[in-house]
Amino acid sequence: MTFAEKVAKNMAKSMKKHDEKHKSGKPLPKGAEVREYAYLPDGHEMHKLNVYRPKDVNGVLPLIIDIHGGAWIYGDKDLNKGMCMYLAAQGYCVVGMSYRLIPEVTLEDQVRDIFDSLHFIARHAREWGADTSHVMLTGDSAGGHLSSLSLCICLSARLREIYGVTAPEMHFDCLVMSHPVCEVHSIMRAKDFSPSPHFAWFQREFEPLLFGSDPGSSKIYNFASFTQYSRGLTLPPVMIIGCERDVYGKHSKFLSAYIEKMVREGRCKRFVFDYTDKASERDKLCHVYEVMYPDLPDSQRALTAALDFFCESMKD
Repeated sequence: MTFAEKVAKNMAKSMKKHDEKHKSGKPLPKGAEVREYAYLPDGHEMHKLNVYRPKDVNGVLPLIIDIHGGAWIYGDKDLNKGMCMYLAAQGYCVVGMSYRLIPEVTLEDQVRDIFDSLHFIARHAREWGADTSHVMLTGDSAGGHLSSLSLCICLSARLREIYGVTAPEMHFDCLVMSHPVCEVHSIMRAKDFSPSPHFAWFQREFEPLLFGSDPGSSKIYNFASFTQYSRGLTLPPVMIIGCERDVYGKHSKFLSAYIEKMVREGRCKRFVFDYTDKASERDKLCHVYEVMYPDLPDSQRALTAALDFFCESMKD
């Protein structure tokens, strides 16, 4: 096991311990029910997904697909369960999947897992009462990266060939990213949002986990950051949720400026940056706060803004 793999495993254990302590004894939001499905028949624990619907509500509902974060090394379909149940209770069908984690697999394998889950969702959406013609794709932190990457792959035949996947039969009305970390070739950013030269050593250790032992030779290496995989594409409406106390907030600010430029150039239909710098629960408004604390008033305000954005995007 390499040094980087040991660090990744220790980080994952630390993140799990933190989450278990944070969530211990806290009730899940009411008004939604959940069912579990295996999206691949290989018996792998990470090839499963959760489907959430509001209780006692029949009929076809708009679909929200959530991709959890966790620095590509941690988490599963239950990590964002509280937020997904809250969203479902507002009148939506919500799906959140697990995918295999680094260092067991590389980023390319994670994308293939996600696309296997998307195809499973497309095949079974009718029986769940989910409308695949109206879909909001969302993700937090590393899930923000994976959700935007997945969207762009769906929009680009070239990217689909590079990643070895096919597009599912569904229409994405919008993309909502929570505190996204999308520039994987420069995880640590300086005050001016540029790549930090002081953490070049970290990047050298991290990239073999994402791309394999010889990162530069990976066929996806030059198509793995937002500024790479969005090139030449026109995106549907995009929303970013961020806050002042986000430890990776420089990524959100860099990405918001980049997408605002895309809007001016006609390469993104609409953009909203929901940035919170003053709030009643400011001490808790940290990285992915609305995922970690979906019961907070500020979290519910942000989630309601995301749902409003989805509703407006359906009209575009």
